[in-house]
Order: sequence, then structure tokens, then C-alpha cells
Amino acid sequence: MNFIAQVVWIFPKFDTIYLFYIFLMGIAAFIYVKVMNYLQHKQTNVVNHWVEFQRYAVARKCNQVELNILHAFYDSLSEEEREIYLLPENRNKLKNALYRYFLKSNANTTEKEVDLFDKLFRSGVEFKKEILSLNELTVGEVAALEADGREELTYVMQKTTEELLLSVKGLSKDLLVPGKEAKLYVFRPSSGGYLLEGKVIRTNESGVIFHFNGKIERKGESHLMLTDKVSITVSPWPPPDEKKQVLELDKNKLLLTEENIDKQLEVLKRIAKDQKENNEKRFDIKETPRPFITLSERLSDRGILFSFPPGISAEIWKQQDLWEVSFSFENGPMFHIRAKMMPTKQKSDVYLLRYVDADESVRKTLYEEIRKRGGVREVLS
Repeated sequence: MNFIAQVVWIFPKFDTIYLFYIFLMGIAAFIYVKVMNYLQHKQTNVVNHWVEFQRYAVARKCNQVELNILHAFYDSLSEEEREIYLLPENRNKLKNALYRYFLKSNANTTEKEVDLFDKLFRSGVEFKKEILSLNELTVGEVAALEADGREELTYVMQKTTEELLLSVKGLSKDLLVPGKEAKLYVFRPSSGGYLLEGKVIRTNESGVIFHFNGKIERKGESHLMLTDKVSITVSPWPPPDEKKQVLELDKNKLLLTEENIDKQLEVLKRIAKDQKENNEKRFDIKETPRPFITLSERLSDRGILFSFPPGISAEIWKQQDLWEVSFSFENGPMFHIRAKMMPTKQKSDVYLLRYVDADESVRKTLYEEIRKRGGVREVLS
């Protein structure tokens, strides 16, 4: 007997409860898609907001350490705050939010925080001003009050020719003692940090009066240069690879087709025409970037001005993206720093090597070597 013939096929009975299950599965799928789209959109917005914020900071000459500080601040903001503070018309709101963040955070040096405020919010005209007196300070300027071996963040509320009213918010009580010797740290992106000497003379709940005694000391981020000529070796980076072996076909076995002959004739005709019109420059072979040795015109902790030696075409700066510059000082360390090469606007025969990978330790070492040799304030132009 055939077993299959005895099987009775029974179709499952369709109950309305299944419609409810299908409906629930549809809702679950819809919610899942919506949630994933929302999270993806949110992540995209976060990335875009940070990219815009970072672009603004880089344009204001912030270095990598400062960008890391700003990234930590940015991560502490809500999505709504990020959108608000990114708008150019809300720079004051951004400044206030950053100030509150620094008062709560102990992760950074106070001087670095002051530097950041000046780079981000200093106007273009004020960017290049040096500090010669209290006249160059502005109401609202962020500074650091330094005493007893530590620095604490504050800002200028009012000023006269000899005194400043500083905010006490965030300052330790033991710094607010009348008669205490103190210094005020301020910063200008073009010339570096300054310490203004003075003392605390009066305090109350709203502020502290700092009396300036007229003495100003340079500190920190100022850049120095040597005008003495230093021998530098400049090489393309990365070094050109060894010439790879080229595979060639046996020329005796090449097929001379009509098409090949026609192409060669066309090339010969163009060459003859250019020669007849004295257009010889078309046949000049561009000089390959190669190492050369020359003398610096000015050497600083941020870059080097130099002129090309005889026999080296100045056009090679267009043909190579990065260069490695090597130099040393008498009884000093050897430096190998990668740099970008570019012409200067003032002198057509003088070029600039701007460092791109000198980290903070290298820059400080180079700064000290230049300072020991009588370096003067940097002018790389």
C-alpha cells in the first residue's frame, strides 16, 4: 500500500490573531528603520558640526593640542548647543560656554586656555598687537592670575591706566589677599604670551583689583629666528623609489601597422611645426626634484627662508609636495623636519620651508637652541 496515498493534507486554519501579529511585526520594522535613520542622521550631524567647528579653529591658527582640547569641549555639548554655538553670530555664546567649561575642568593648563581664547575670539586688528601697557588689554579679555606657583582663569571687567578689575569667579580665596604679589598672563597670537607684574590690592564679592607696576615679561608662544646663515640640506620626501626595472618587448618583433605609422608621422609633423615656430620650450625636460644644500636666510622654530643654490631650478617647488630639511647647530642636536616649500611674496628669489611635522618637543628644543644663539622675534616674510 502506498503510504503517500494515505496522507491527508490539511491546510492550517487562518485565524485573525495572525493579522494582529503581522501588524505588530510591521510596526516593529517601521520603528527599527526610523530609529536607525535617526541615529545615522544624528551621527552625521555630529561629524558635520565638528568638521565645521574644527575648520573655524584651524583658520584661527589653533594647533593640534588646542584642537584636542576643543574636541573634548565639543563632546561635552548637547546637540542643540552645538548647532547654536556654530553660528557666526553666536560667538559670544560660544566664548561664555567655553569659559564655563574651563572653570569646571582641570584637564588643561590655564595658560593654554588663555591662548585658546585669544586665537578663537581675538579680532583681526588686535591679533597682531603687542602688549606694551594696559591700553592694549580689552574689557572682557580672558587672562590668568598667577601667584604662589599656580595660575587660575579670570577675565578683565574694567580697567584704568594702572589697574584692572578682574572677575573673582573661579579664583581661590588664598589668591584674593590684599598685598599679595601676582602676575597676570595674557596672550597675543602674533607675538606670544606676556606676564604683567603687580599685586592684589582690594577684593570683594564681585571682583579683585590688580595694580600693575609697569613691568612686562615675554613668555611662552613667542617665536624666535636666527638671521645668521645656517647650512641646510633639503631633500624630496618621501625619497624617490629606486628605478623599477621596465619590461620591454623585443623591438625586432614589433608589428608596424598602418595605424602605428600614421601616429608616428603625426607626432613628427607637430614637432616640425613647433620647431619652425621657435616653440622650443615644449621640449624642455622638467628638472626632477633632488636633494640640495644651501644656506638659510632666516631660521625659526616654525620655518626657514632660503634661496636656491646655482644649478637648482626654483620651479621644483611645484613638483614636490613635501621636503625634508636637515640642519644642526655647533654643539647642538641634529634636526630632521618635514616641510612644505613655497615662494614668498616680498622677494621672488627667496622661498619658505614651513614645518608640518615638528611636534611640541621638537619645536621647544629648536626654540631654545635659537634663543641661546641670540635669536630675535620671528619675521618669516
